[in-house]
Amino acid sequence: MSKMSKKLDIRVIVGLDFGTTYSGFTLCHVDDDLANIKTNSEWPEELGRLKTNTVLQYDNDFTEVELWGKPALCKKPNRKGKDTETKPVELFKLHLGNCLEKYKPKLPVNFKKAITNYLGEIGKLIKETIPKYWEGIDFMEHVLLVVSIPAEFSESDKAIMRECTFNAGLIGEKNSEKLQFTTEPEAAAVYCMHSSLREYKLTEPGSKFIYFIKYAYY
Repeated sequence: MSKMSKKLDIRVIVGLDFGTTYSGFTLCHVDDDLANIKTNSEWPEELGRLKTNTVLQYDNDFTEVELWGKPALCKKPNRKGKDTETKPVELFKLHLGNCLEKYKPKLPVNFKKAITNYLGEIGKLIKETIPKYWEGIDFMEHVLLVVSIPAEFSESDKAIMRECTFNAGLIGEKNSEKLQFTTEPEAAAVYCMHSSLREYKLTEPGSKFIYFIKYAYY
């Protein structure tokens, strides 16, 4: 990470967990200790939770996003009647990976559009949150975005995620090094190494450990 920081002038690392049903993010300055990682807990109309719903509410033409996160599930009924209401769009991440076709939800918009729109909305919040902790951070110049993905994601799936992230305005170039992917098992192993293993003094060279991943749609 230090080599990349010097080359690209990375100052803040954003860890984005884009999940099937819930999503969240953490922030860390490269000069800070790992104990100072900031996990976001302030979401639209919701405080104190580490994640929010991976859901979108579009306008009647499915052109613009009206609500996202938990508020997208709690939209008040339109007085004109339910016939004019659009339903929340969710589970669009299932269109990536090795999910069987019969389990992929039918969406009123292209799944790439939904992913792009959601990344765009959570990206706006990330950009608003960074200045609360550190001044002088140019998002496109000083931020490294690390997105966790399922281990079974193919190169094609990664390419789609990269395309959507670019279209969402979170990176300046589609092939930017400022977007990196890590598999969920890798992320879990790193967390284990920097938390539980240190707690039980198992970080000495030669120490061995086994970790188990329980797969579920989150």
